Amino acid sequence: MKTLKPIFFLIVILFSLTGCGNIIYISKLGWHQGVITFHSVPIQEVLEDEGVNSEMKEKIRLIQEVKRFGEERLRLEGRKSYSKFFEVKGPVLYVITASERDRLQLHSWNFPIVGRVTYKSFFTREEALKEERFLKGRGFDTFVQRVRAYSTLGWLKDPIFSSMLEWEDSVLANLVLHEMTHATVYFKGQTDFNEQVATFVGNRGAIDFMTEKYGPRSKEAVRTIDLQKDDILFARFINQACQQLSNFYAKEGSKDEKLRGRKEIFQSIKEEFHEIKAQFNTDDCLDFDKIDLNNAVLLAYRRYIRNLEKYEILYEYLGRDLKKVVEFFKQIKTSGEDPSSFTFPSFLR
Repeated sequence: MKTLKPIFFLIVILFSLTGCGNIIYISKLGWHQGVITFHSVPIQEVLEDEGVNSEMKEKIRLIQEVKRFGEERLRLEGRKSYSKFFEVKGPVLYVITASERDRLQLHSWNFPIVGRVTYKSFFTREEALKEERFLKGRGFDTFVQRVRAYSTLGWLKDPIFSSMLEWEDSVLANLVLHEMTHATVYFKGQTDFNEQVATFVGNRGAIDFMTEKYGPRSKEAVRTIDLQKDDILFARFINQACQQLSNFYAKEGSKDEKLRGRKEIFQSIKEEFHEIKAQFNTDDCLDFDKIDLNNAVLLAYRRYIRNLEKYEILYEYLGRDLKKVVEFFKQIKTSGEDPSSFTFPSFLR
């Protein structure tokens, strides 16, 4: 018989640690997570179901391969995740990012266990848009993104969401390793650091996996390498755009003057992106110039890719051994120190 005891236990912990303002929000998250846990089915049932198409089954098998690779080769934590399947229509989550409008300063929310986080998640689009209206009313820039998978940081067994199976193999492998990294090394209150570590391990891990599975010259391996190169190129562009805005916001002037003046900068950022579009090897980022830019949009993108080039240097420094990179971050976690002080060897700072 199925049980929701792990969910109820987690909700009890959250209620005991959170303030009244977060109780309704957390209770909704707990309810939705309970539904997911209760209605998830063993993947073996899906694989044996003649009504499920062969492409979906191959994706599920690929996820199992990637998971084993992450556990055995990179020493990432699996905790029996991806052993069940949950059918979902559309995105699994909607994530909202908010920022001050006259400076590059993210708004944050404080939660038990995970600490201060610079985004807020919702299981329904309606709830996300409601929060967005509230934040806009308080004068924030906002950006709502759709999410096809997430990690419960090892507290629960994460299922395979049907939405994950829509991704191509390279992206799917990256996604699984990204979420496994969150379950392995997570630093309370360090949102950007956590996401950047997971992005790098996901990118590099996917390259290693695809290279090992298909060969270094295979189209699958080349595609995965191209995605990593594009992330680094896009990271440079986003960093430059944020620096351009920071310089503008630092100048003397009223808030109203800055809000008027930033419109020209956002337009120039779009034009600059249009000029470098031909340098990308994939179409992963090519719709960026179609987005209505604001501070929250840029900071949401930067959250994941800001230090990718530095992580590449760390990877080279550790002998191009991704398992050593993972161990490096585990040691930082064990030390209990602020990860921002120990992100890289001293010569990389």
